[in-house]
Amino acid sequence: MEKEEDKKVQPEEEVNTETMGKEIPPTESENSPTEETSLSTEVPAEEKKPSKRDKLREMLSARFEGYNPEDEESNAEIIAGYIKNNDEQSAKLAEALAKDPRLAQALSDIASGKRGSAGALARYFGKDFLSTEEGTPEAEEIAKAEEERKKDLDDYSASKKVYDENIDKTMPHVIDFCKEHGYEPNDFLGRVWDEIISPIFDGTYTPELLAKLDKAFNYDKDVNDALEAGEVKGRNLKIQKMKEDEGDGMPKALVTENAPIANKKKHSGGMIGLAKMA
Repeated sequence: MEKEEDKKVQPEEEVNTETMGKEIPPTESENSPTEETSLSTEVPAEEKKPSKRDKLREMLSARFEGYNPEDEESNAEIIAGYIKNNDEQSAKLAEALAKDPRLAQALSDIASGKRGSAGALARYFGKDFLSTEEGTPEAEEIAKAEEERKKDLDDYSASKKVYDENIDKTMPHVIDFCKEHGYEPNDFLGRVWDEIISPIFDGTYTPELLAKLDKAFNYDKDVNDALEAGEVKGRNLKIQKMKEDEGDGMPKALVTENAPIANKKKHSGGMIGLAKMA
């Protein structure tokens, strides 16, 4: 048997009845942030990289006037027209090169930078290929081509002279117009070229281009029609208001009982003039 003196009696832990059932707040050491938690753990979000589809849409928008990523029907028409035109031009070029393979070889050398134009032509056609006997079909063809070249130069010089004269005369109008509407002249003329002139020269008549031309042609008419419609609507509203004020029947201000019917007269003001008289 163990001896009683060897037994160590542990004192019972004192219970604080005041804190029973209450939440004990954390100590200062528990509440203070540690070195690890005090550091910011936020990682900056990476910039969203454009997808291949986004890049394609950007390329198509830059390449085709009027391309709209949200309008599949219009886009299909634009791209189909481009492919058709490109196929036709490629077929014509292939047919021309097939007639004389030397031309294809010369163009290949020029495109690759292997030779200049003169060297490439001399390489495949010979340095004297333009020196033909008088009276031969080749000599007549060369003479005709030379005449056409000179005519093109003369036409270009004449056209440029007219252009320079006209631009000097009309540029003040462009500057005044741009100043009135808050445009920069170079930017405005650049838009005219990019959105109107260049597509027409290329033969690219997109729905957007046609809509712009239609608005330009019919602007005054559309404005006048809108004004007349507004005047007529205002006149009708005025009559309706008078009806409501006077009761049933036509307003006394417009029709008097047993009044003679006046002769109808034409007014030079048209529909707007009649509306103003109401």
